Amino acid sequence: MSRTIQMFRCGPDMVKIIAPPARESIVPLAITLAERERENKRTSLSRSRRIVNDILHCNHFEFFTTVTIENHNDGSPPTREDVITACKAGIRTFNRYSDDSIGYIVVPELSVHDEIAPGRWHGHIMVTTIPQHMLVPYCMSDKGLPAIIYRRMAAGIDCFSVPVFNKYGFCLAERIGNSQKDQDTLSKYLTKTMYLETCAPLPRGQRRMMTSHGLERPERIFEGKISDSEYKSICDEADETLCDRSKSVHYVPRSAPSLCKINIPELKISS
Repeated sequence: MSRTIQMFRCGPDMVKIIAPPARESIVPLAITLAERERENKRTSLSRSRRIVNDILHCNHFEFFTTVTIENHNDGSPPTREDVITACKAGIRTFNRYSDDSIGYIVVPELSVHDEIAPGRWHGHIMVTTIPQHMLVPYCMSDKGLPAIIYRRMAAGIDCFSVPVFNKYGFCLAERIGNSQKDQDTLSKYLTKTMYLETCAPLPRGQRRMMTSHGLERPERIFEGKISDSEYKSICDEADETLCDRSKSVHYVPRSAPSLCKINIPELKISS
């Protein structure tokens, strides 16, 4: 038996494989309106997670920032729109002082488990770079910082304040490591609220994320059939698998033994 797949190169280290579902795993069409709405929402969330994974694997981001907005003057908490406004303003300022256009992905999040500001909207921004003069390093000797910053620094992570966000609230910028593990961790962190059980209501007409133009996207390198045993090996070695009603999406390290055994020239890694 064989399986038809599509294979995409996601940057230098990751391969994305899309396959139709096996017959026994095909999900029946939803019958009631509530079931259809739930299935449409689940499919939309799965698509959002795929987009985040694709962008993170295909591009090099230098900083991961979290923007936490202060309460309004009347004491009311910030809204999703407040977070988006602050993130966009900060990115415009970065671009104003950068020689090259800065790539980014912005994910607004409402999380009840956030250590810095639980139960309120805040924004996560992945940026390809931040002008050096706009970063102020944190030190272990600094007093009164959230505990998470001291833990990050103790783990050897470079942490910075970004004063351009000071008029909105608080911002923590972390320099991102270069390992695949670092990228996988950030991907899971950015998408942790993109599930039916954890997602916040999305206002009509708005997107779950914002991305800059010009970011690299997956490049298709193969479309055809592989054996069921080869496909099973790929599934076993996948770092992450996303499923929806129409397809399964596997993210597999390019160096995985299962891929090395498949005779596809574009997968060969130069020695």
